Amino acid sequence: MKSDRLVIFAVLFLSVGVGLIFGYCHGSTGLSFSTSVAETKLAVDITTMGAPVLAGVPLIGLGALLLFLALIAAIVSQFRPREPQRVADEPVKRREPFGE
Repeated sequence: MKSDRLVIFAVLFLSVGVGLIFGYCHGSTGLSFSTSVAETKLAVDITTMGAPVLAGVPLIGLGALLLFLALIAAIVSQFRPREPQRVADEPVKRREPFGE
């Protein structure tokens, strides 16, 4: 089983889903630095409403599932025996002896 098609579709679904969620986002972000590392914080508020949520969340889930299946397919393909390489069907050229 080839995993390349699964990876392509997984990335496609994930990117469309995340694009819908963040494209119609009405949220905010905030970063506050402090003198101590323990008091430094990052706050991300993602608020998306309506149809982009209903389409984006299932697309992200489907993309994550396809990415997991691609990982399983890639692992399984490592343990399968490889097929021997085929030689091209070219005619064999005869070598002419020297001096003729």
